[in-house]
Amino acid sequence: MKKILSLLLLTSLLTISTNSVNAESTDTEQRAPKSVMNQHPSKEQLRKQFEQRLNLTDKQKEKARQIHKQGKEEMKPVMLQIELKRQEIETVKLSRMAERAQKERIDELNNEIKELEKQAQEIRKRNSQEFEKILNKKQKAELELMKAEGRARFERYHKARPPFQGLGTPGMFLKPLTPAPTHHQPD
Repeated sequence: MKKILSLLLLTSLLTISTNSVNAESTDTEQRAPKSVMNQHPSKEQLRKQFEQRLNLTDKQKEKARQIHKQGKEEMKPVMLQIELKRQEIETVKLSRMAERAQKERIDELNNEIKELEKQAQEIRKRNSQEFEKILNKKQKAELELMKAEGRARFERYHKARPPFQGLGTPGMFLKPLTPAPTHHQPD
């Protein structure tokens, strides 16, 4: 009996080790190296591609950099405030405040964040308009084409989700919980 158990144990160990070696060899053959898989163009490469596609002049490139730098400086304090509000939300969640007071404070902070995000969106919009002012008609047309391609690419990889119809939504109580019975009427 002991011989049979030891023989079974030995066979199972050999089978497991053989399978794991085979799995490792096929995994490495099928996968590309990590360095190739995770390569994304750098910001510098993307900027150069953008400038080339729009065929920007040196003067336009310099003006675009100034607009970008100015926008970044305008955006810093707004983004910092947003980050501080989010940290404050986490602090409130961990605090020993009454649940109702905690919810009220979080709602208040979320509303402040929404206002700050509106400010950030306005800054982005203003910077975009400033950038478009330095472009000629042909470049503006190419920019619109690039925007359309970006939207299409986004929609291809980010499918729209149906609206949530679960607990807590207004339409939940309008739907029956069980499907309506089907009645067959004789002909």
